Amino acid sequence: MKGIVITTDNKVEVQTFGEPLYQTIGKAVGGYIEVVHPKGLPEPFIMIVNEEGLLQQLPPNLFGCMLYGTDQHGSPIVGNFVIMKEGIRYGEPDIVGLDPEDIHDFMERMRKIAILKF
Repeated sequence: MKGIVITTDNKVEVQTFGEPLYQTIGKAVGGYIEVVHPKGLPEPFIMIVNEEGLLQQLPPNLFGCMLYGTDQHGSPIVGNFVIMKEGIRYGEPDIVGLDPEDIHDFMERMRKIAILKF
């Protein structure tokens, strides 16, 4: 299952995540995962962040903060994060991967933002 990882130094990479997702995505974000629904992404897209990022004093992720609307509510996104989608797996609501069209569309939209490095 594919997702887009965006690091604190604004690097963007498509990664494949295996099962169990909480472990493989957890490696990308550096710990326990938490799903957030940023205002800057349309449904069904989600950000998966490090649940304990603030406690671990991870550096801010400026792009994540922009997507999340930190300037409006003050809660920052810290550390690396992964963009995926919510959907149905095995008949239940769950995290699902991005298809090639999702990845292409997201990358094209984000190329307009000069802070990201592809």
